[in-house]
Amino acid sequence: MTRRHRLTTITASIALGVATAALASGCSGPDTADRSPSPTRSSSASATATPPPRPSSTPTGAATSAPGTAPSAAPTTPVDDGTGPGTGNGSGVETPANVDFSRIAAQGVAAAGGGTVVSLTGSGDNWTVVVASPDGSLTQSVVSATLDRVTSGPFPKDSDAATKAANAARAGAVRVDAPTAAARAASSAGGTVTGIVLGGSGQAPTWAVSVSVGGAGRTVTVDAVSGAVR
Repeated sequence: MTRRHRLTTITASIALGVATAALASGCSGPDTADRSPSPTRSSSASATATPPPRPSSTPTGAATSAPGTAPSAAPTTPVDDGTGPGTGNGSGVETPANVDFSRIAAQGVAAAGGGTVVSLTGSGDNWTVVVASPDGSLTQSVVSATLDRVTSGPFPKDSDAATKAANAARAGAVRVDAPTAAARAASSAGGTVTGIVLGGSGQAPTWAVSVSVGGAGRTVTVDAVSGAVR
């Protein structure tokens, strides 16, 4: 009787222990799950989007000025570049105070690249200079007496072989140049030279100088070798 009582007591103790363990296990599960950290939203995800920049009303690079101040243009001074009205060659001078045939001839020769002046004609400020090269070919330029420079040209002039040969012979025989002949003719006639043209032949070249005397024109011949006025 006593042994059966002990067995009953042990069985009841075992049952009580199992029930207690099961209860403890059921309670610990939820607590462990609850203690795990809950996910949080990243701060970057909650960042506020930046609105796009508003276009500026002032164009990039545009000059700005203070309110009420109008931009002022820098004063400019007209520059005489030889293109003013007048004779059409840029000087703006109709009648120069002085015409230097030596300088006009030199400008024509320089423009032609060398040679001998065989014709110098014009009036006022505008003079046409024709230069013969050693082979007899001709080059023409327009020279301003006031500006002392070529204003048109140089332009080559067409010539056949016979004309070139004659040009070369006359130009090669010249000993008194065009400016010198012009000065002697003007002194002899007492007038204003309006043109100088080389003529004659290679054996006897002469200058035909046109001179205006009191409004009347005349021609003075100057020997291109000796310089004698005829």
